[in-house]
Amino acid sequence: MGKTLLVRVSAATHDPDDVFRRWPELSRLAWGEKQNADLKDVGVRQLTDVLEDKWKFGEDWPRDLKNFLARDVVALGEMDRRLEDALADRRADVADRITYELEDALDELEGLIKKQAFVTP
Repeated sequence: MGKTLLVRVSAATHDPDDVFRRWPELSRLAWGEKQNADLKDVGVRQLTDVLEDKWKFGEDWPRDLKNFLARDVVALGEMDRRLEDALADRRADVADRITYELEDALDELEGLIKKQAFVTP
C-alpha cells in the first residue's frame, strides 16, 4: 500500500434484485415488500444485519418467529463478523469461503421459513 493509494478488500452485492429473487421470504422479513425497500441499502450483508437487528430489537415479528430464527440469525451475524475480519485482514481467500458459507446458510434458512406457517409482517 502506498502513501496515497489505499488497497482495500471488500465484499459487495452486485445486483440487489438478486437478494430478493434468491431469498424472497428473508427479504420480506427484513425490508417488507420489494417496492417498499427500493430506497434502502439492499445486499447480502445488509440482509444479515437487518435480520439480526430485527431479531434483537424489532417488535414487528411474532415471538414464535423470533424463537424459531434465533439460532440461525445469531449464526448469520457471526459469519458476517468473520467475513468482516477476513476483509480487514486482507484475506480474500478466507473471505471468499465465508461468502459461500453465508449464502448457503441463507439458502437453508429461506427453505426453513418457507416450510413454516408463521404469520409474518
